[in-house]
Amino acid sequence: MTVSLTRADDADKQRAFLILLANPVVTAWTDPGGYGLVHRHAHTLGVWCARLGYQLAHLDQCYRLRRTPIAGTVAQPEGLPPERALLLLVLYAAACLDDHRDDSITLQELSDTVRLSAAGRGGWPYDPNLHRHRTLFISAMDWLVGQGVLERLTDDILREGWAQSGQGIGAGYRVHRDALVLFIDTGDVDLALRPPADDDDTRRQRLLRLMIETQALYPGELDDDDRSYLTGQRLRLAGFAEQMTGGTVESRADAIVLSIPPDRELPDSLLLGFPAASARDWAALAMIERIGAATEGSFRTLPLADVRRMAADVWADGGSRLTAELRESPAAVVAAVGHRLAELGLLRTSDDDWTLTPLAGRYRDAQLSTGESTGQIAGETTDETTRESGGQQMLMEGS
Repeated sequence: MTVSLTRADDADKQRAFLILLANPVVTAWTDPGGYGLVHRHAHTLGVWCARLGYQLAHLDQCYRLRRTPIAGTVAQPEGLPPERALLLLVLYAAACLDDHRDDSITLQELSDTVRLSAAGRGGWPYDPNLHRHRTLFISAMDWLVGQGVLERLTDDILREGWAQSGQGIGAGYRVHRDALVLFIDTGDVDLALRPPADDDDTRRQRLLRLMIETQALYPGELDDDDRSYLTGQRLRLAGFAEQMTGGTVESRADAIVLSIPPDRELPDSLLLGFPAASARDWAALAMIERIGAATEGSFRTLPLADVRRMAADVWADGGSRLTAELRESPAAVVAAVGHRLAELGLLRTSDDDWTLTPLAGRYRDAQLSTGESTGQIAGETTDETTRESGGQQMLMEGS
């Protein structure tokens, strides 16, 4: 009984830690269950954060994971960053909310304030008369709602009406100042600009950050000093990562990969979720297989001209079974697959070529099949994780 309770307690701590990784600001009104877990295990979480060189800040009913930079850098998860215009609107809105004295505000009111603030500083020209800018602004507000800074008080009707016409109040929000204070805290700016002292050994923190934040550490990309440290401390670092996340570390010569087990209570952003039962992911698997067969090494690079040729083959194989979007042209396959693999951290792109990361090797040797009689495309992956769960069949999305 004691062992069972201990395991359940460990699982709760790991879930709380993962919630912080996915949502650095956790509040009692955005995620009551997650906040309860973080609050209950705050001491242990503080110790774990210190291992990574992070800090766990607490104010009233809010917690924030502060990813303090080392020598101006942080471990940035693989994938596509948010649109720059969206981030600018989030920052402008947060700064304007800091000057707002009331406990509530409307969408239209905040939009007007942001427009004047951006124009007064000569910054990005936010124009709420443009539908695209209004849509971006609503996305920025949704971001702040997700961080607990704002809490919506009205339904979708007013907001959708404002997005379409720019008329009305748009929406009403409650302002949570405790979450706002943690969200806009600039106390780490100096750490981002200040180089570390010569006697500071940050190797453990930096490598552990890579392992946990990106879930894939590539020894070939490390300098000699870091690679030497990893050789001697690989098991210890893997043990820390598994203890804090509940995941499993797979160690290979070209990659150290952290696999987090599926959990419905965890945010989707922590789980790879690939391959899904979609035509796009079938095409992605087919491209991984073709590129892998035509290249060698850990990071498999192929010129963009060859990528387009392979995409044309995938497009021809799929034919009418593809979705309407993918049926447009081989270029549509290149765009859709490139975006999908990049957001998963399986692909790095440039103007001249595509490079599959070692993590993409998990999804090679897929047994793809075309269901001629049903007009469906299916595939069964053969990586270890999928085999253990009995395999995964992929069916076509409706076009």
